[in-house]
Amino acid sequence: MIVIAGMSCHFPGADGLAAFWKLIKANQSAISDPPPHRSEFIRVADELQIPVRGGYIAHENTFDADRFHIPEREALWMDPQQKLVLTHACNALEDAGLTVDALKGSRTGVFVGAMANDLAYLQFGDVARIEGVNVIGNGLCMIANRLSYELDLHGPSMTIDTACSSSLVAAHYAVRALRDFECDVAVVAGGNVILSTMLQKFYQLIGVGSPDGNCRSFSQHANGIGRAEGVGVLVLCREQDLPVSGRRRAYAAIGGSQVNHGGLTSRFTAPSIQAQVALLRQTYAQASIQPHEIAYVEGHGTGTRQGDLMEIKALQEVFQGRELACPLGAVKSLINHTEAASGMAGLIKVALMLHHEQIPASTYADSPAALLDASSPVQLIPDARSLRPHRAHHMGVSAFGLGGTNAHAVLASHRVA
Repeated sequence: MIVIAGMSCHFPGADGLAAFWKLIKANQSAISDPPPHRSEFIRVADELQIPVRGGYIAHENTFDADRFHIPEREALWMDPQQKLVLTHACNALEDAGLTVDALKGSRTGVFVGAMANDLAYLQFGDVARIEGVNVIGNGLCMIANRLSYELDLHGPSMTIDTACSSSLVAAHYAVRALRDFECDVAVVAGGNVILSTMLQKFYQLIGVGSPDGNCRSFSQHANGIGRAEGVGVLVLCREQDLPVSGRRRAYAAIGGSQVNHGGLTSRFTAPSIQAQVALLRQTYAQASIQPHEIAYVEGHGTGTRQGDLMEIKALQEVFQGRELACPLGAVKSLINHTEAASGMAGLIKVALMLHHEQIPASTYADSPAALLDASSPVQLIPDARSLRPHRAHHMGVSAFGLGGTNAHAVLASHRVA
C-alpha cells in the first residue's frame, strides 16, 4: 500500500495545511484582485481588456537562497515555481518525519507537474540578454531536477506536462515507481505562478475564460475558468516504510490511479465522456471497490459550461443506480484553477478530508447545474458531513488536461493495525 506520509502547500488564502483546511471548512472564497505591486501585469491586462481577478499567493521575496547555497544572481532569475517546490518539498519531508540530511544519496524520486513558466516567457523575449542562469533557472525539467540536485536525491526525477492534469499524472507515476521499487520515497509536486497575461488571453480567445475571473464549479452560473497560483507537495512511501519519527497514521492511502486520453473528439480540446467513464471504472477496479463505495468525488470542475456538463454526465453514468447520491465538490470554487497544480490541490484537500473524517459543504450547492437535479446520483451538498469513525472510506479525485490527458485517483482512509 502506498501512503501519503507528509504534505505542504500554499494556495490562495491558505499558506500551510492548517490554513487550507480552515478555508475549505469555512467554504470561503480566496478570489481577489492581483497584488498592487504587480503593476506591470495589471497595466498590460488593462490594455488588453483581460480580467485579472483570480487566486494569488505572496511568493515574492520569500525564498531562502542561502538554505540551498544558490548564488543571489542565479536565484534572481529562477522560475518562482522552482523556489516554491524547493521550499515546500523540504516542509513536506519534515512533515513526514524525514530530514534532508538523512535522505542524501537515497533512492528518493521526484515527480513534478508543471505546464507554464511565465518568467521564461518574459525573460526570453530579448535573446541578447539570455545567460546560462536564465536557462538553468527556467526549464520545466529543472523544477524536478533542481530538487534532486540540491537534496542529493538519486531516484527518478522528472517534470510532467499534461496541462491541467499534470500533477495528478505525476502522482500516478510516483505511485508506480514506488510499487516497482524504483524508489523508496517519492516527492510529488505541482506549482503555478501567474506573471504574464498570456494564458488569460488564450483562454479568452478559445472561449473558456471567465469574464469576472471566478471558477463556479458545477454551478448554473458557471461562466469559465478563473486562474490561480499555488504549490502543493506530497511525500509518498510504501506503508511499511513510514518514517519511525513521523506520524504512525498517514494522511491517506492511495488505493488506485489511472491515466488515459480522450482520443479523437469533436475538436482537439474537447473532453470525452466515454474516456472519463472508462477512466473512473478502471481506477475503481484497480482499487477493488465499486462506485457505490465512493464517499465523495473531488471533480475537475473548471467552471466551463461544456467541461462541467460532460464531467457531470460521465459521473452520472459511473454512479447510476446508487441508493444514496455521491457528494461532489471542487476546490476550484474557492481558490480558482491552479492549472498544473490543480491535481495537488485536489489530492491535498481529499487527504485532509479523510484525515479529519469530514466532508465539507459544496460551494454553489444553492445554485447547482441543471443536470444536478434531485434524481442525479451525484450531488452538491449544502451542509458539511462527518464520516463514520473507524471505517474505511474511499474518495475519488479527478484532473483533466486541456490536451485530452485525464487522470483519476482513489484515496482511502489509512488505519493503523
